[in-house]
Amino acid sequence: MRVRSRLDPRRGVVLVAVLWTIALLSALAMAAGAGFRGFAGVLAVNRDRVQAEALFTAGMEAGANLLASYQGRPLTPTETRISLSTGVARVRLSDELGRIDINRAPMEVFASLLAEVGAPDAGEVARAIVLWRDGQAPTAAQREAAEPPPQQGQSAGAAKPQQGEKPPDKRDFEQVFTNVDQLSQIPAVTPDYARLVAPYVTVFGAETVNAATAPPQILRALPEMTAAKVEQILEARSVSPSEPARVERILGPTARYAKLATRSVARLRMTVALTDGYAAAAEAVIVILPKDRQPYRVLSFEQQRTPIDVGERRFFE
Repeated sequence: MRVRSRLDPRRGVVLVAVLWTIALLSALAMAAGAGFRGFAGVLAVNRDRVQAEALFTAGMEAGANLLASYQGRPLTPTETRISLSTGVARVRLSDELGRIDINRAPMEVFASLLAEVGAPDAGEVARAIVLWRDGQAPTAAQREAAEPPPQQGQSAGAAKPQQGEKPPDKRDFEQVFTNVDQLSQIPAVTPDYARLVAPYVTVFGAETVNAATAPPQILRALPEMTAAKVEQILEARSVSPSEPARVERILGPTARYAKLATRSVARLRMTVALTDGYAAAAEAVIVILPKDRQPYRVLSFEQQRTPIDVGERRFFE
């Protein structure tokens, strides 16, 4: 008599199915774990950004309070520090009116500035900047209007002004300087020129530079300014900052380009460091207007991720 095997072949099929199920569940668990880790990482980044933005807001509030405390006195470069449970913020204030306003500066100021940074064709570039800014340089619409009409059978392209219609004689929206980086849009301004003049200029200034707060390098860049005058102005500012008559006598003819301002527009350079090591930096320009319903106005704000150098780390520790 043949002995029947105790092993049922169906058991092997069940075992294979169980093993495949375990492998599938393991793969799903690994995928879910990776997904949760990625989601947690996204949450951590978003948390760092929110905490950094809170510190930037606190920095602007502290900067505005510091600016208000000057009450018409010259805003000399100063800094403050804010500490919260999430991290530390460092805020440096400087007077934006101590820079050259590219929307209002005359041609001779541009020429003197470009010569100061070493541009051999300073006069030509200065003229190109002013023509572009004031709408006297051909705009895209004006160049298009000056083109001859297309020949028969050719595409007409964009619509041309009607006969007798004057082309626009004011600058286009693209040519309004809302940021100093827009200088590079002018063909005569090379990237090197734009980079070299960037620390000297602003779009939130006035017709003249604030002689009470302008750094020495900006004073030297003004027309008819000499090294002796710069030294005398710096000495007068340190000895008697509240006596404008003395500074005006030193300025002489340069007073057309530099005067003492009674108000300030503050540039805030902020660096934040969170307790988990996240670091970020931002620049903002704020102003306090008289009889304004707002405590201060934010004219610009730009944020970017940046590491903290050794000097910054010593400040935060």
